[in-house]
Amino acid sequence: MRFVLLTYNPPGGREIWAAMTEIEQQAEEDEYVRLAQAMRESNVYIEANELEPFSSARTVRDGERTVSDGPAVQGEEFLTGYFLIEVESFEAALEWAAKVPNARNGSVEVRQVDQGDLARRMAAQA
Repeated sequence: MRFVLLTYNPPGGREIWAAMTEIEQQAEEDEYVRLAQAMRESNVYIEANELEPFSSARTVRDGERTVSDGPAVQGEEFLTGYFLIEVESFEAALEWAAKVPNARNGSVEVRQVDQGDLARRMAAQA
């Protein structure tokens, strides 16, 4: 089963990052690199990406070409990236999510990827 681990920074996350020393920032980034390597070694890793800051997001709503600045959902936490993994169970996905650095002071949302008929039809067109 495929799962996406959506990583969210806590409220004030940008300020927390800015207050960290360069060494502390590098140490946290290194944690992500080690986690991705552990996922590869366990044959669960598909991909992972960090997202550009939410201030660069643009949102299209209601099928209209009206574009607004910022993320689609306004909230205190903000989406910062994701891991796409393939594991045997939801429980296994939760175990990997608990290892994501964001799980300590932000959050990690775990969602199963629907690989049903629509997904197969979309993939067939690729």
